[in-house]
Amino acid sequence: MGEISLGLVLGLLLLAPGLAAYAAIFHAGDVGPVRSPPPPPGSILTLTIITTGALVAHFSGALVLTLQDLACARLGNCMVVWFHPNAYAVLADFVFARRPIPTPDGLAILGTLLVVTFAAFALTRLAAGFQPIAGALRGVLYGWLNEVAVARSANEVILAHVLSDVQNDGSVVGYEGAVANLTVNAQKEITSVLLSDCILFYLLVTKHGVERIETETDEPIQQLYLDRDRIKNIAFERLRLEGA
Repeated sequence: MGEISLGLVLGLLLLAPGLAAYAAIFHAGDVGPVRSPPPPPGSILTLTIITTGALVAHFSGALVLTLQDLACARLGNCMVVWFHPNAYAVLADFVFARRPIPTPDGLAILGTLLVVTFAAFALTRLAAGFQPIAGALRGVLYGWLNEVAVARSANEVILAHVLSDVQNDGSVVGYEGAVANLTVNAQKEITSVLLSDCILFYLLVTKHGVERIETETDEPIQQLYLDRDRIKNIAFERLRLEGA
């Protein structure tokens, strides 16, 4: 039982950089009014991001420490420390040779993993900010919503036309406004929408077709929240603000 617990703890520690990269990807994409949750923990996408991120981070860390060892061996004038300078070498001895880890080396391993984890988050977050990478990430994060409901730049506004569940004698109440917040579930189904500067309209179904009737109001509704039970249909329109 002790070996299983120790192996589980070690596995979680080694996956920490991958989890940090995973968090950085979704932190980078969650900047607009559309709120999309991460995929389920057991999904192929989640496992791929975490394991790939952990492998890249540990490979980079091991490469840096190995180059440091080679440089010190060649130059011969490196500073002497009270712990083994290569945490990955100590871990390899522990896993494959079952050699115990001295306390100073254990602290060095934790410090190395901490640095690698923070570096994985920071570098992934920085890389996700570049436009080509950001465009690819939006497709992964938002799915079909990326094409219709996600603003591509700061001077774009997404306008939503929502048909509600309120209807009577062939007329349906609808709302039109800028998307201030939109939430979806892991399957990219819309669960709620918050509209700002919203106006009310009616769709009237006649024998000649569908007619839109505008309502006469002094001021638009500043904010209107609709959950999935109130939304019967929704369409999006991308507007570009000139001079913004």
